[in-house]
Amino acid sequence: MSEKPEVDYQAVTARQQEVWASGDFHEIARQNVVMAEALCAAVDPHGGERVLDIACGSGTAALVAARRYCEVSGIDYVPALIERARQRAAVEGFEVDFSVADAQALPFPDARFDTVLSVYGVQFAPDQARAADEMLRVCRPGGRIGLATPMPKGWSGDFFATTASYMPPPPGLHPPLRWGTAAGLDTLLGAGTRTIESEERTAL
Repeated sequence: MSEKPEVDYQAVTARQQEVWASGDFHEIARQNVVMAEALCAAVDPHGGERVLDIACGSGTAALVAARRYCEVSGIDYVPALIERARQRAAVEGFEVDFSVADAQALPFPDARFDTVLSVYGVQFAPDQARAADEMLRVCRPGGRIGLATPMPKGWSGDFFATTASYMPPPPGLHPPLRWGTAAGLDTLLGAGTRTIESEERTAL
């Protein structure tokens, strides 16, 4: 019986940063506005609550939360995307704390946030267990974690299968689609949560 290959998460993370920084992700993020609005409607952060948008890209979900009069922070490990997020917030007149950081090592104290969000973001962290633990750590007891995540079936599954056929992921790495399954969510978040609720939605 062969052992699972040891994954160099630091090297994979560094490579991911290069890839995400190589194009203008904001062009893709435009399509995530509907998902961000639907996620915030489901999680329902209230005015004055502290909200964190993990792997925020150009700030789409963070800005939706800011429009709800929340105290919002957003992190991403691509500096250009954080700069774009700051520009968008300034145009809309919001004060959002955007910073360059890694979902696998969040620069916040324990129980800092009432709500933690991620739209097609944290799921790409190579060390999924560590990213999940970090979300749970910074979310206060009784708080809420909301994820818009790809699923194994439908266009998400087809997209990732096609991509993997040309650019296979490193051996031993769990696929992002794991977050879109009940078993995956239970493994990653079950021990640290009171309940997990999932709802299938059709994305643009």
